[in-house]
Amino acid sequence: MLDSYGAIIRGDSLQKRLALVFTGHDLAEGGLKVLKTLREKSIKGSFFLTGDFLRTTKFRSVIDEIKKNKHYLSAHSDKHLLFSDWSNRNGLLVTKDSFIHDLEMNFRELDNLGFRSDNKYFIPSYEWYNKEIVVWSKEMGYTPINYTPGLRTAADYSYPEMGKRYLSSDDIEMGIWKESKQPNGLNGFIVLVHMGTDVRRKDKFYDRLGKIIDQLKKEGYQFVDIRELLQ
Repeated sequence: MLDSYGAIIRGDSLQKRLALVFTGHDLAEGGLKVLKTLREKSIKGSFFLTGDFLRTTKFRSVIDEIKKNKHYLSAHSDKHLLFSDWSNRNGLLVTKDSFIHDLEMNFRELDNLGFRSDNKYFIPSYEWYNKEIVVWSKEMGYTPINYTPGLRTAADYSYPEMGKRYLSSDDIEMGIWKESKQPNGLNGFIVLVHMGTDVRRKDKFYDRLGKIIDQLKKEGYQFVDIRELLQ
């Protein structure tokens, strides 16, 4: 399933499979905890990290654990650039040349760390893009993807001081169970979770991953990495 900009936002809605994807740029205090949960639940996750993340020494233990457990790892923009204007999504904030350079640098870092093979999928930074970004990505040989609309797990970055934009972990989790009761449920869903959030957010959603995974498995869902979901 594609969104109106041409990015993939859902796999096969007739199969009870979903993919957990994780993004990272400058925060990862929950990274090892997330990886421990995936290991204990025998699940392969899909990670999308910026070049800055990959170059940051304090995140090396997270990267090493991703590699050790053979999770999927791909790009999220080298410098976490905002490609498209927040107030006018059709408006570009980067040139084609600067976009290409940014993405190439991100994949170069992946290559340097031994993650170059079969990592054609790409989550644009901020999960915000337009048709031009999708076209440029595809011209480079990469496939832009994004989380499936309906869930609010991607709002786990928010914190109370953000006012109406803040979404508690209780609200996020309730949204999962509500969506699971819709026709076709969470079949084919791309579920995005952040490995790190602002210190002002005290209820870290990644702390709930284990019990949510257990419940979804009881409901018959299979967790696969993004390649298998989108085959």
